[in-house]
Amino acid sequence: MALVGLVAGCAGEPAAAPPPSTTIPMTTALPTPAELNERAKAAIAPPDAFAAVGGQVKTNVPATDGEIGADGQVVAMICGGREIHVDGTSVARSRLWTGRTTVFQQVHAMADRMAAVLVQGVETGLASCTHTRSVEQLTALAKPEGVDDFYAYCEATLDPDVSPYACYAFMGRGTLISEVIMFGQTKEAAGAELASVLPVFVPSFVKA
Repeated sequence: MALVGLVAGCAGEPAAAPPPSTTIPMTTALPTPAELNERAKAAIAPPDAFAAVGGQVKTNVPATDGEIGADGQVVAMICGGREIHVDGTSVARSRLWTGRTTVFQQVHAMADRMAAVLVQGVETGLASCTHTRSVEQLTALAKPEGVDDFYAYCEATLDPDVSPYACYAFMGRGTLISEVIMFGQTKEAAGAELASVLPVFVPSFVKA
């Protein structure tokens, strides 16, 4: 066939052009809520994470591992009420420990939302309420190893009778985001507590 084409070209007749190639776009199915739920369960710290210091789980949301976490939950509430939501399908799980100290973690496993966008959204959004809520970035807290995106800050709470200050750490990795919250009577105390407990949450999160 190659010889026929060559002869036709020499005779003044253009050789037939090959048909244009057709590219079939490759599509990847998004993870199901059940799959996202398994990832969220793997990412959250285990119930006995603080057993060595007398910490016990007070609440789990959802209550059991068999239940699938809620979709479209608030990732963060900043500036006293501004909510940052997940866009698209997601599964959220949270856990509250009490004992020597009170610590809260919430994890969102997202189908196609990058955690970096949400972490940046928290940082950018807080710029509008730095003075009104005594917001201060916790620069002394370094990004944990294995985490892609990280931001930590402290602020005065809305209910000083319960706890005057709270400090927050947001960790992002791919389509997974985690929020850890610690409370304290002073900003310095809450920040020190957050720094001491954050390493407990990292291993599960970076392996999920």
